[in-house]
Amino acid sequence: MSASRASAASAIALGGALAALAFGAAGGTSLGRTATTEVLAVLAAGAIVGLAAFRGLTRGAGGTAVALFALFAGLTALSVTWSIVPGTSYVEAGRTLTYLAIFTAAVAAARLAPRAPGVVLAGIAAAAVAAVGYALASRVWPGTLAENELSNRIGAPFQYWNAVATTAALAVPALLWLGSRRTGSGIGRALAYPAMGVCTLGMLLTQSRGAVAAAAIAAIAWFAFVPLRLRSLPVLLVPAAAASALGAWALSKDAFSKTLQPLSARESVAGDFGLLLLMMLVLLLLVGVAVSMGLARAPASMGTRRRIGVAAAVLAVAAPLAAFTSAAMSGGGISGSISDRVDELVSETDTAPEQGAGRLTAASSTRGKYWREAGRVLGDRPVLGVGAGAFEVARLRHRTDAASTRHAHGYVMQTLADLGIAGLVLSLALLGAWLVAALRTTGLHPRRLPFQSRAGPLGRRDWDGERVAFVALFLVAVTFGLQSAIDWTWFVPGPTAMALVAAGYVAGRGPVAALAAPGVGPVATRRPPLDAARVAATAGVALAALLVAWAIWQPESSANSVGRALDLADQGRYEEAYEKTEDAAGADPLSPAPLMARAQVESQAGLDRQAARTLERSVLEFPGDPDTWTELARFQLFTLDRPRRALETLRGALYLDPYSPLAGALWLHARSAVRAADRERG
Repeated sequence: MSASRASAASAIALGGALAALAFGAAGGTSLGRTATTEVLAVLAAGAIVGLAAFRGLTRGAGGTAVALFALFAGLTALSVTWSIVPGTSYVEAGRTLTYLAIFTAAVAAARLAPRAPGVVLAGIAAAAVAAVGYALASRVWPGTLAENELSNRIGAPFQYWNAVATTAALAVPALLWLGSRRTGSGIGRALAYPAMGVCTLGMLLTQSRGAVAAAAIAAIAWFAFVPLRLRSLPVLLVPAAAASALGAWALSKDAFSKTLQPLSARESVAGDFGLLLLMMLVLLLLVGVAVSMGLARAPASMGTRRRIGVAAAVLAVAAPLAAFTSAAMSGGGISGSISDRVDELVSETDTAPEQGAGRLTAASSTRGKYWREAGRVLGDRPVLGVGAGAFEVARLRHRTDAASTRHAHGYVMQTLADLGIAGLVLSLALLGAWLVAALRTTGLHPRRLPFQSRAGPLGRRDWDGERVAFVALFLVAVTFGLQSAIDWTWFVPGPTAMALVAAGYVAGRGPVAALAAPGVGPVATRRPPLDAARVAATAGVALAALLVAWAIWQPESSANSVGRALDLADQGRYEEAYEKTEDAAGADPLSPAPLMARAQVESQAGLDRQAARTLERSVLEFPGDPDTWTELARFQLFTLDRPRRALETLRGALYLDPYSPLAGALWLHARSAVRAADRERG
């Protein structure tokens, strides 16, 4: 097999693996799907890291970032000991360990194959385009692919529109590289055009302002850093123009601009949308082929390049200048307009901007409300937080209405609420270590920055194809990070894995000078002899991967046992059902679900007093979870007919969640029952 075919096969394999992870885990909200995907990802990552350990590649670039990531994952896992909802924190610990495994595997892959950044980029681009393409296809065949989708914003396969937009945004640097590179297949350069159109249209139809901004920043950085501006311009501008036209048409239709539209409304425009989408893809492919052939046959002269470069610079300056002038002529002037936009972004409002094309230019959102709630949660436990993933429950005591959310919509505020100042400090240290490693690899550092390697001081690098590819990988990770700063997309495994692969590979490669040093790096002139240390390291990696995979699976195993116990109870097989609840508690003792299931089994068996004691035990063991209090109160009210006891229990539930509709309804019912009993006595 030729080198080009091997690279293509490797890229397809990586893209397939990342796509399988994205489609398998979906939005990361289903415990069973997520746990299965995480187990497979950890085992695959363990195999890659184990191979690197077997080959003696345990030292090198990116080690500090891996170590700090491991410390952060360790803090996440330890948070179960102080979390107000330890079961949720346990699940989040599994998610973080999976991310650590993926990042470490990417670092190891950079040591195993340090000269394959193009393969990694192509794989990420393929997976991202597949996910975004599926989201668009769900509007071509809504009855088959998205029958139950209620939002006007495309969200499949993640069930969250901003996750689709983030996936599209992080693909932009990869597609700029694919379409502008001087080497490689002309087919790949041509395919970059329709792929860029898919991603641009995906961002527009998700109406995700954060993703559009992140993609714009990445594109600006690409043109600022990479001297392939002439080749990159058509890759960006032509698909953007075509996608904008189709996006404007789509956003003028109710199916794409108004929420809660029936399936019939979406199907009424599906045929037209599909036809226009197909026409756009064919047109962009033809343009890509023409541009690729034109560049290959008749490279532009220096004068032409200079003129196009000047025109591009004028266009780049014209857009912000127009915005600047518009702001200056507004009533509040420039400072007033900027201040108004910032106020809209951080204001504590319950009203999101209206749907449709106008949303893309609005700054208001509900994020300010969630950020303030996260700040109040941080005030309760500033050092270590309330536990990984516990913001969802901790915010209930601080919210001012019955609106619900699982996340704080921003990495910084979520981390502060969940893991406190300690978590944020570790995150910043990890970011700093990664940036240092990435700048060493890409050469995007000042000429005199005193970075040192074993091969000596690092100099400037020529803009060869390899360096361009590494800069693109760097921007893929940065794009995801920028969007995640104002959203919760890092909880979605698909786009997060793509970004972690890019980030880990950049960090693990190290500078070119280090690769050429004798006995240093993944291309050392002589491989270390097989010894006990390497065998032990490989065995240790395998054992760690198996243990982590087993630990990740335990909550799902517990949930399966709970479901089986309830089925057995419905069949009247109470002893077997009770044993299943014991199995569930043994698999996941950090969740109240096994105790609640046991109480239900006992109640169905006629053991109401024993069931009440079990529910009381769940309250004592999980006092920070309002669901345990509510479940006990409901049992006291409807099964034991003790409304006064239920009122006492509901005080705890309403303290933890004053705006709980269920607790409020139970409170009114219990008060009515107490008053009726008092009237009968009187």
